[in-house]
Amino acid sequence: MPLGARSASLAELLDRQTCEGAEELTERLGRGDLRCHACGHRCLIHEGKRGICKVRFNERGHLRVPTNYVAALACDPTEKKPFFHLLPGSDTLTFGMLGCDLHCDYCFTGDTIVITDRGPMPFADVFALARHVERRPDAEVAFPEGLRAVTASGGTRRVRGVFKHPYCGQLTLIRPYYLPALCCTPEHRVYATADVNVSPAPIEARLLTAAHFLAVPRRYSFSSAQTVDVAQTLGGHSVTYRVPWRLSAELRAEIADRTARGETSREIGSRLGMDASYVRHVRSKMARGRALDERTGGALVEHGQVRFPNEHRPGIPLEIPLGEDLARLLGFYCAEGSVCSSRTRPNSHVLNFSFGHEEAALVEEVRWLLGKCLRVKAAKLRRATTLAVTVGKSSAALLFRTLAGGRSCEKHVPHMLFDAHRPVVRAFLDAYVAGDGHRYANGKVSVTTVSRQLAYGIAWLALKLGHLPSIYDAAVSEKGLFQNRPVKRSPHQYTVVWYERGAQARRLKETEDYYLVPLRDVSSVSYDGDVYNMEVEEEHNYLAGFFSVSNCQNWITSQALRDEAAGAAPRAASAESLVRAARECGARVLGSSYNEPLITAEWAVEVFKGARAAGLRTAFISNGNATPQVLDYLRPWTDCYKIDLKSMSDRAYRQLGGVVDNILDTVRMVKERGFWEEIVTLVVPGFNDSEDELRRAADFIASVSPDIPWHVTAFHRDYRMTENANTTAEQLVRACEIGRAAGLRFVYAGNLPGRVGRWENTHCPACDELLVERRGYRILSQRLGPDGLCPACGEKIPGVWG
Repeated sequence: MPLGARSASLAELLDRQTCEGAEELTERLGRGDLRCHACGHRCLIHEGKRGICKVRFNERGHLRVPTNYVAALACDPTEKKPFFHLLPGSDTLTFGMLGCDLHCDYCFTGDTIVITDRGPMPFADVFALARHVERRPDAEVAFPEGLRAVTASGGTRRVRGVFKHPYCGQLTLIRPYYLPALCCTPEHRVYATADVNVSPAPIEARLLTAAHFLAVPRRYSFSSAQTVDVAQTLGGHSVTYRVPWRLSAELRAEIADRTARGETSREIGSRLGMDASYVRHVRSKMARGRALDERTGGALVEHGQVRFPNEHRPGIPLEIPLGEDLARLLGFYCAEGSVCSSRTRPNSHVLNFSFGHEEAALVEEVRWLLGKCLRVKAAKLRRATTLAVTVGKSSAALLFRTLAGGRSCEKHVPHMLFDAHRPVVRAFLDAYVAGDGHRYANGKVSVTTVSRQLAYGIAWLALKLGHLPSIYDAAVSEKGLFQNRPVKRSPHQYTVVWYERGAQARRLKETEDYYLVPLRDVSSVSYDGDVYNMEVEEEHNYLAGFFSVSNCQNWITSQALRDEAAGAAPRAASAESLVRAARECGARVLGSSYNEPLITAEWAVEVFKGARAAGLRTAFISNGNATPQVLDYLRPWTDCYKIDLKSMSDRAYRQLGGVVDNILDTVRMVKERGFWEEIVTLVVPGFNDSEDELRRAADFIASVSPDIPWHVTAFHRDYRMTENANTTAEQLVRACEIGRAAGLRFVYAGNLPGRVGRWENTHCPACDELLVERRGYRILSQRLGPDGLCPACGEKIPGVWG
């Protein structure tokens, strides 16, 4: 079966692409338990279980590890890895597999509201949107088609995937003023600040205090004009209607019986006193299954109008522009509308609007709007307690029920309004408030509904218009009285409040970009159930409960056994085919990267053996979370080793599921074993760019060897996250100067080609001769020969030159 076949899950297919793990990396503990030494986690793996990487697992006491496939394959300049002292100007064919030994657990409960281009939705409902769901051993990944999430910038970005997995443990409960609580895993980062003069930044939920403010973005985009496609909207509806027949069911049955006996139409007509042509007509109807007393049919399109079978002509317009008039009509429907069906005529639907006797002006406005937008004539009825507007037209009734819900607890803002013009949104909201809300003299606006979906939709529209809403959920008794009659009530009432003008005594603070909402308290609660998250393109953040929160960064790569960013789906490969591919594309180096290559060390060694025999150099591009056992296993077949030193902070590494001491030990062990080693630090403003942290990193590297090249590279917002500012050229140059002051002989600035002066180039540390001139990944000049000697002074430059 091909690796990409769809009849089995991705995880099941990958489990078939395994072999037994190396004995050097396997510790047998008895009773079938194993300890894996492929990375610094040194996972204890019980029988039938997996390590933290999800790709190494214990099958009946044997360690199974990945082999014979690749998830990503690319041929790039070796400088891109980055290796600056490894065959300058050469290319490296880099292959990657799946899984990761660093991980995150950023998740929310399923009832958490997230804001999408289809309106506010609970996470569980967002997950359920997807037709395609991949099931993995530890999680499910859903891929909703065309879904976009609202981000901190106020725009929308494509949702790459929505993730669900079981979680048992403590959650952090964040209770802000005005808005409902957020409940998430303790490590999930939310945008917050303890100083209103400082821009909000991502903070782990567990570190929040009552002194913090959560951030709600203030500015949002509005889109182009919308049109309601009535035929498409009603496409899922059908009605059953009676068909009058001149013939009784008994006579039709007799015609069918005589036809089955071979009698002709003339013979049947003669016996029953009918014209033969009419009998032929009846027989034709029966042959096509249409000789019925009832039929079911969908919406009919004729002459630019839409109606249902057996509904009086004319229908309603085929297309209705979503202008301010239709928006007001929809607002009145969400406030006071309903769709009724008679028990005796279940397929005949009536559109109703109910107002108080004192609301005659609204009654006349709704009648006028129905005539203008739908071209229907509405009746006005005076009842004991209400003034009603009714339209006995199924197409009109089903259109409104489809767009905005039927029963009170099912009402919702029509989805197209979330992407409409600002005046259209304003018209809808004004009509809704006029029908079922209250405006106070001080500018306060208040509405109440029993629909959670409608409440959040109204709140989202108010926020888009520039008014921070408050949402209150009140539990009520399900038994109540209405005009002295017992009635059953919804168990929740949702009240949405906002201020359109006037000064208000509220605790929140406002900046140019954010509403800063204070916290009541932060606590922990126990939880056992599913949790959710999603990955959003480009900005890597989204709004949860209107608050800005961090995307679960790189979840698809590290947790979902997938690396879309690398540009390829998993496919079968052999070690020989990879070596052959490297030769064909002119690469001089074969490298293992993309995910953490340590967890596929056996596969790398198999490939590297063939690469060495073919005269290629070999390299690991790693996060550095190694063990002595795996480095000893790799060393005979691996020339070069690049390590990401992300931070000198243990706390920062623990957020990723690692330990900084493991990384520092790996730097030492790689040097001790004779690999050619280069180190990279991505300098992220506000995370690891302080002078103290950079100096500690430089001092540590210099203590291992001043000859190790240190690459300090610029962070860009479109890389993995957007909460931090871009690294400037000045910041990179300062980091290089810190490295040089610490005694490092080779320090490079990356990701800002042409803007960092000499820090892209290799100079002789003895005489300062320019040896390799670079611009980004391009070699402009190269004066080092295979011996690595400076042509000016003869100094030996450490590296792999020939």
